[in-house]
Formats: sequence, C-alpha cells, structure tokens
Amino acid sequence: MTTLNITDRIINLRKHKNLSQKDFADITEISRSTLSEVENRKNKPSSALIVGIAHAFGDVNIEWLLTGIGEMIKFNCDENNSHIEQLVELVEPLNTERRSEILLTIIEKRRIYDMEDVMMQLKNSNLFSE
Repeated sequence: MTTLNITDRIINLRKHKNLSQKDFADITEISRSTLSEVENRKNKPSSALIVGIAHAFGDVNIEWLLTGIGEMIKFNCDENNSHIEQLVELVEPLNTERRSEILLTIIEKRRIYDMEDVMMQLKNSNLFSE
C-alpha cells in the first residue's frame, strides 16, 4: 500500500474539488506560484496553506490532510466546523514559526479523535505564550 504525503493529499483534494491551481490558490488565500511550487515539490506546504484549506473547506477531514488517516471528506462536517474555525482563529494571528509549531504538534499527535482535546492541549501548551 502506498502512503501519500501531504503534498499528494493537497493535490488530490484540489482535483477532488475540481479546482484549477488558480482557483484553489484564490480560495485558500495563497499565491498561485506558492501552490505551484508545493505541487511541483519545490517547497513544502506552508502553515498558511494548511490553515487556508481548513478555513476554506469545512468538509475536509483535517486529520486526513495532516496525517493521511481517515477519509478526505467528513461525513458530518457541521459538528466539527466550529472546532476548525476556533483552531483557525487561534492560529491566524500568530507568526509563521508559531503556526508551524502548532501544526507540527497536531501532526505528531497522529490520531486526532477529539478536536476539543487537541485544542485544549494547544491552549494549555506554551506555544501561545510569548
């Protein structure tokens, strides 16, 4: 079985949504050149791209995006949407380095069964202290 990396999952998501690179970049609020560099494996996906995907596509399973675990699309996105929005609100004002640390914390968790638990751990961690 081949395991897709995060770049492959982003490409699959864009194609699943039937979006051009330009449209996907516009929706996720990154530049088309940045997306092109990610898809061509010249650069790794930035935290801004990950946050943009979480914000723009409420039906996307963020656990799948970050780790490859689970399905691409959530079956019941309404109950998890507010958690994603809260996470995005927490992460957006932070600098790029801090956002990356938070996303790495989520990735390291590997299995995210309860987004509230992850958010509580992030709120209680030292990542939000200056």
